[in-house]
Amino acid sequence: DVTIDNVDLYVKLSLEFIFRDGIRRQMDAFRNGFNQVFSIEHLKCFNSHELKLLLCGNQWPSWTLEELLNYIEPSHGFTRESTGFTKFLNVMLELDGLERKSVVQFITGCSSLPPGGLANLRPRLAVARKVEADDNSYPSVNTCYHYLKLPDYSSQEILKIRLMTACKERGFYFN
Repeated sequence: DVTIDNVDLYVKLSLEFIFRDGIRRQMDAFRNGFNQVFSIEHLKCFNSHELKLLLCGNQWPSWTLEELLNYIEPSHGFTRESTGFTKFLNVMLELDGLERKSVVQFITGCSSLPPGGLANLRPRLAVARKVEADDNSYPSVNTCYHYLKLPDYSSQEILKIRLMTACKERGFYFN
């Protein structure tokens, strides 16, 4: 029975069971499997932040105009000088952290970028002009190839509204 006299011991033992003893077999199996792929001994050279970045990628992507120009390929109707492509880059620079995560998730199918950001995204992100589309159309994607099909919108404001709406929707409608 738990009493006022032994409640601290009960909480201590419960936590040990939940977070240590109760999952020991599963954690040992995970550790052994992971160690077969990558020696845990070698991971000791990384701090927790570096290890999280290696395993999970960049959870809060950021970029500069130079990075966007270097690592995003305009294609099929867009060039680096196209006003539609320039509008897209400007919108990408305006995005806050949550919006960036959302756009990365929409285009790649993953909410994070690999360590090193856009420079290490394979295949490279490509932005193509979506034909037969207007200001009422939405962008669509091919996540396997990191391929964004973007209407040539009349303004950055409309581009951002349509892009963020597409990012919030789920399912195959926007693919």
